[in-house]
Amino acid sequence: MVDHDEITAARRALGRHLAHLRKEAGHTQHGLARLVQYGRSSVANTETGRQHPERPFWTRCDRVLRTGGVLTAEYDRIADLHHRRHRLAATPGSINAAVWWEPEDTITARRSALATAADDARLKHLEDEIRQAIADNERYPPGALVARLRPLRVSIDQLMAGRQHPPQRARLYAAAAHLSGLLAALALDLRAFHVAHAYAAEAFDLAHAAEQPDTQAWARATQSLIAFYTGNHRDALAYAEDGLRHAGTGPHRIRLMINGQARALAHLGDRDGVDRAVGRAFDLLAEHPPDGQEVSTSLTLGPYCPTRAAANAATAYLTLGHPTDVTRHLTTAIVAFDTAQLRGPQALSRLDLATAHLHADDPDQAAELALQALALTAEHRFESVHQRTHQFLTAAHSLRHHPQIRDVADLLADRRHPRTAPPAGLRSPT
Repeated sequence: MVDHDEITAARRALGRHLAHLRKEAGHTQHGLARLVQYGRSSVANTETGRQHPERPFWTRCDRVLRTGGVLTAEYDRIADLHHRRHRLAATPGSINAAVWWEPEDTITARRSALATAADDARLKHLEDEIRQAIADNERYPPGALVARLRPLRVSIDQLMAGRQHPPQRARLYAAAAHLSGLLAALALDLRAFHVAHAYAAEAFDLAHAAEQPDTQAWARATQSLIAFYTGNHRDALAYAEDGLRHAGTGPHRIRLMINGQARALAHLGDRDGVDRAVGRAFDLLAEHPPDGQEVSTSLTLGPYCPTRAAANAATAYLTLGHPTDVTRHLTTAIVAFDTAQLRGPQALSRLDLATAHLHADDPDQAAELALQALALTAEHRFESVHQRTHQFLTAAHSLRHHPQIRDVADLLADRRHPRTAPPAGLRSPT
């Protein structure tokens, strides 16, 4: 009869062989785990013989480590020994004929599946990557970020098809919601408006399914942003107000008030409403002091900073035709955005200030600021910058023959007809 200790020894030897091949290939346990799409603990436990993964694990290791199939072949040999042992144990008259018990390895495999379907290390990697992409959203071209997010989308879909403990499942849904919200903003920048709406709605649905009010508030703020830049200002206001109901006392209230309510109300002509929203937002800044001097990102998972709030207030007051308020709010904001090298805000704040200079009868300075904005985003495709430049040119219509104003118009026309098409939006999972 095949001895149990023989099988155990063979499995440990296979684990040691995996560790040897991994080190020779220059991979850490965490690095190999990412490549074979298992948790780091799975790799570690397998190498020490405490865990016995199924055949797909070994075929992935063979492929990544380019072993020629030696690991899978040894796994198959050990599996054959295991099956022979249990067939003999189940033979009538055998001393081990207690066939009502599940094999020990079946129980171990089930425990492993529960523990490693989405371990903390893999979830943390996804969360960190999504946070970094949100931080890079206004620094790099949207098309480049879309390409960077493709493998994250695949990883999240794989995890969502598996099993996790409830706390891990909640984290996974939050990560999926944040990824969909980020993809919505990128689709907006790339003028894929229907895709943007679909991703933003998906972000809220994921947060709603997970019953996470904070993530729901963040998703509503993103939906408000999409609605604002697609000209649906009443929808933008409605999303912002519903987001505030979910936000409670959380950090997203500032963004919802200043980016959502104030700007939408300005387009609806409600000066008093804008003043109230801006005032409440700045009052809330005292409850959420900034963490250091960094400028918060547009899709921040925390509270808006004073610089971001000031820039959004300036946009609202510009819509109402109050250039003095615009200049007051942008005096320090532009310097902060320049220091942070956030290309989108650098351009948008200059365009708002440029339009304010038009109201102050200073076309030369206005045109110079607009040209700076377009130069800063020459390698990017920001729909918000395109729209704000168009608004600047509309305000400058009576000065359309001014040489520098014509330069702004020509540059905008060139951007509307790029040499290469933007990448298509990612397909939203169903």
